[in-house]
Amino acid sequence: MKRAVKYGFLIFAFMLFSCNGADYYNLGIYQARQGNQEKAIEYFTKAIEVNSEDADAYYNRAYAQHLLGGKEKQTISDYSKSLELNPNDNEAHMNRGLIYMKMGENEKAISDYKESIRINPDYPIVYANLGNAYKLNLDNEKACENWKKSLELGNENVRQRLNLNCE
Repeated sequence: MKRAVKYGFLIFAFMLFSCNGADYYNLGIYQARQGNQEKAIEYFTKAIEVNSEDADAYYNRAYAQHLLGGKEKQTISDYSKSLELNPNDNEAHMNRGLIYMKMGENEKAISDYKESIRINPDYPIVYANLGNAYKLNLDNEKACENWKKSLELGNENVRQRLNLNCE
């Protein structure tokens, strides 16, 4: 029994210390799915240390930080690096826009939302977010226009905003 435990520990240690970037990335995904965002961030960081060109690791680290909150500048930095490596990631544009909006940088949020729409014009959530950013900028006409488009694409969650703010 002792030999089996010792052997099992050696296999675990070998796997832990011989991980490549993809292994760390997969461990990060596993931890994120388990709801352990802090541990996921650790693994995504290790994946980035092994492969600094891994757009998905930057994106997922940003997303985990986004869920935890409180690290907006680092989150923006990671989404930006992800987009540098994969500029056509509409989700990264949208999510970075959410962080910009949270920080009160609505013009940057609007720019990201528009880029997300350029990449995927059939994504109703981004139109809702764009409408919200315009509303924060006191541009009710553009807010209503984007909420209507979101509703047309099937997002019922904007109906109340339309009823309250739009003719």
